[in-house]
Amino acid sequence: MTQQGAPRREAPPPAAITPERFRADRSATPHACAYGVGGYTVVELHGEIDIVGRECVGLELDRATSPPAPSVVIDLTPTCFFDCSGLELVCRAYRRVRDRGGRLRVVCDSPLILRTLRVGGLLDVVCPVPTLADALRDD
Repeated sequence: MTQQGAPRREAPPPAAITPERFRADRSATPHACAYGVGGYTVVELHGEIDIVGRECVGLELDRATSPPAPSVVIDLTPTCFFDCSGLELVCRAYRRVRDRGGRLRVVCDSPLILRTLRVGGLLDVVCPVPTLADALRDD
């Protein structure tokens, strides 16, 4: 509400879509990128891993964990949010790899995601390491 006679303020124009703004907006969009390195299939989980992104990210994890004796690294470093849906995905991948006689490594350096893994009972099961190089080392 404006005072009588006071000039009205116009709404600012919408922000232009710049490449930087597009990348910033996309960073929260859940998606997975998979690639092979050193005998492992690395699946990077990007963005917000929640109930909305569970399906698209889950499909990529299922592909990576489908072969017999799969060697899979789940890289959570590009993940900006991770809730119980993310726990479900990691747990499912762990079970699929275990049942097929494979090996699973998890990369995570985020204190909040590590806390979620701990509260969900997966921290001591998947034993995350802080870097991809650590995950790719043979024991």
